[in-house]
Amino acid sequence: MDNLKKLLSAKEKSIYMRALLYVLTYGKRLTKENQEYLLKQAEETGAKPEVIKEFQKFKSPEELGQLICTIKSIRTRRFILREMVMLAVADHEISDKEMTDIYMAGTTAGIKEDKINDFFLWAAEGIDWQIRGMHLITEDL
Repeated sequence: MDNLKKLLSAKEKSIYMRALLYVLTYGKRLTKENQEYLLKQAEETGAKPEVIKEFQKFKSPEELGQLICTIKSIRTRRFILREMVMLAVADHEISDKEMTDIYMAGTTAGIKEDKINDFFLWAAEGIDWQIRGMHLITEDL
């Protein structure tokens, strides 16, 4: 599924990058590390990094959802939302407002709430997996 990035059309790549930027500009997340991540994603998808500077912020999560909804493939829309969720929880912190906004963007994009719940549960399992892995390293020292 991660190879899907490489198969995105130019329009889908732009939407994908704008969705990631939406998550990264939420709160104070646009750190140097996150900017580098965004540039890496642009490189992996074949999007031109300088295009990122031209993106305008969305006025609302519904506006982002409407843009995502212009993609015909539900699989691609789900992929973009999954990436948004993964990125939002990567720092192990997500506010209720941010979670609500991601839900709003997803449902506006035509993704069922149950599927969005699955993405958040999947992300939580990943965090739990990381914490357990660290515990295995540090326990019994």
